[in-house]
Amino acid sequence: MPIAITTTIFRPDASFSSWLDHHLSRVDLIIVYMDDADNALEDLDRLRGGRQQVILPDQHSRRHRVLLDRDFEWILHIDSDELLFEPGGEGSNSWSRRRDVGSVRFTNHEALPLSTTSENVFQDCTWFRFNSDAESRQHFMAYGNGKSAARLTHRIAPAGPHGFSGYRGQVYEPPADEVMILHYPTPTYERWVAKYKHYGDFGDYWYGDPQSPNKVSFMLKSRDVVQDAVKSGDWRKARAFWDEKDVRKAGGGLACF
Repeated sequence: MPIAITTTIFRPDASFSSWLDHHLSRVDLIIVYMDDADNALEDLDRLRGGRQQVILPDQHSRRHRVLLDRDFEWILHIDSDELLFEPGGEGSNSWSRRRDVGSVRFTNHEALPLSTTSENVFQDCTWFRFNSDAESRQHFMAYGNGKSAARLTHRIAPAGPHGFSGYRGQVYEPPADEVMILHYPTPTYERWVAKYKHYGDFGDYWYGDPQSPNKVSFMLKSRDVVQDAVKSGDWRKARAFWDEKDVRKAGGGLACF
């Protein structure tokens, strides 16, 4: 049952090769879109290497259209800081083999940041905040509402970064012992700084919609301290914020994968 992943990446580093190999052991095609095609496409092509199952569409085309063979059955959207993880591997009752399912909603768990630098966070981060309920998600540094896959039909369309519309069949929410998303949103100080420099001085609402306030307090605090440091050139407060024990605590539950 062929599966395709679409992903978006900003500035790929060596760890992206591990990301590709991890997913190519499970899926049949990866389609990569660039946030910064002019500056990073050469690096991405180098990291892709000889992996023919990785497609780099025309990054300057408005439509970025990729036509999938009709044999493809599933499409997933996950980012380059997320891993699709199946603890027991694919089995006869795996999510992708359920004929009555049109969409799958995967629960995400969040990597605890490291206190050191890392060349491959997918190897070095092994402890995660466990996403069990609304209370546990209050300690998250990013989203806690999961990611999705959809069975391909001609009506399938993205419904934001976390889901799809136009699918046929029921929504399946698999248990954690079957499959999950491991999210590495800010695994090191260096990546945290780079991320919030790139985000810039964003607003308090998702997509500028006053009806959709951003309730992830860590994101808003990170925006403020990083932007203050960018403007002043003084990174001491930013470093102190990152080094607070609350940033790396496991609040809400801990799991090792």
